[in-house]
Amino acid sequence: MLMAHVVPIAGPSVLHVPHGPQRTAHSTHIHFHLLSQNLPIRLPCAATAPPPHADASAAASVSGDRPPPPSPATLPAPKSGEMEARPERRNPAASLTDEVLVEILSRLPVRSVCRFKCVSRSWRCLISDPEHRKKLPQTLAGFLYKSWNGERCPSRAHHFTNVSGKGAPFVYPSFSFLPVPSSDVLPLDCRNGLLLCCCFLPGPHDRDGLRSFHYAVCNPATEKWVTVQGGNRYNSAYLCFDPAVSSHFHVVEYVVGEDEYVTGVEIYSSRTGAWSHKEAEWTDDVLLYGRDSARSVFLDGFLYTVMVTYLIVAVDMEGNAWKTIPTPGSFEELGFIHQVQGHLGFFDVERDDPFKLSVWILQDNGTNKWVRKHTVSTLRLFGRKKMQFDRYYKVIAVHPECNLVFFVYGWDKTLMAYEMDRREVRVIRNLGHECSDPYLPYVPLFSESLADGH
Repeated sequence: MLMAHVVPIAGPSVLHVPHGPQRTAHSTHIHFHLLSQNLPIRLPCAATAPPPHADASAAASVSGDRPPPPSPATLPAPKSGEMEARPERRNPAASLTDEVLVEILSRLPVRSVCRFKCVSRSWRCLISDPEHRKKLPQTLAGFLYKSWNGERCPSRAHHFTNVSGKGAPFVYPSFSFLPVPSSDVLPLDCRNGLLLCCCFLPGPHDRDGLRSFHYAVCNPATEKWVTVQGGNRYNSAYLCFDPAVSSHFHVVEYVVGEDEYVTGVEIYSSRTGAWSHKEAEWTDDVLLYGRDSARSVFLDGFLYTVMVTYLIVAVDMEGNAWKTIPTPGSFEELGFIHQVQGHLGFFDVERDDPFKLSVWILQDNGTNKWVRKHTVSTLRLFGRKKMQFDRYYKVIAVHPECNLVFFVYGWDKTLMAYEMDRREVRVIRNLGHECSDPYLPYVPLFSESLADGH
């Protein structure tokens, strides 16, 4: 029961309502917690009788100093037409058209837009309208991944699961709009709504058993795509794209020498339509782990990648700036990197407890200062089971709008979410033991612009 107490103050009485229970507003992709506030409710003044044992002189003093209010019978009746209408409160947003409201909402962060769905039913319908949603800021919709079954034809299949684990897939990854069959499409990387795919071409294999290919950068939401010719190393290729900065994208390939160490990068720019080669300028020898999207982040114009040598290396899209950042933690495992609330985040296990996961945040790029943000035991994550990091479970994504970490673990490749702030775990769904990485987080992009797109 919500209790209220009246605080005696001068002037109109004010009813203070204390905080009620926490209420949670649900949206398609994320939970937001709205906190109630102490709001004053003004009540009309009412005459109060003195207490039964009040001092008589005090009562007389009060009645003598302030005459009683006139009774209603002594008040003059208002003349016809003189009754003053109470001014009605006007909602300024009521005069705005849906198009204007959508234009305003499109300039706000996605977290605010999700909260505004709780304003009223009309606002919820406005924001949830499929056509309006395309113009509004987007958040994590789900994950793209693949499965392999030798008894199935074709043996490789593509899948998409919503972040909630329920409902029809937000996108159907058939890739029917690409110029090659779906079985010849290999998704490699996904950044801010664009997907980098390797498209294998028909024809014989080369002497190394490899097939010819080209890249395709596509937008699954609009089915626009563009071909990128001239790639050589799809197992070390990454997509770099930030629509808040530019509509153009880059594809980066790491060049590896005979000793398996990285000697440079090949960078493709959609602005110029050409590749450029840059020799590595890192001060340390770096050894590439392999094609793993969970070990790369594109942030502030740099591609960050975890290397086997316990280093995070970074290069800008012009090949002019090169950085190396030592990884924090135990050096027991290579770890994963993800973007966490606009910062570079590193996930690794503790040196003295390999079943405890630590989350580190790079606070200062200049000094390479890491700060431990969170720790959690696998006993909490997986129900009293000690799971080995990177073997039985892996971190595949961090929600862009909140401290929600996504894992895939176990034989059945169970997708689960862990909310760091509340230390709560939720199982989303089993993806199936035939599924394999990369598990690519997908944020829709409804922009029609894609350089030279089809």
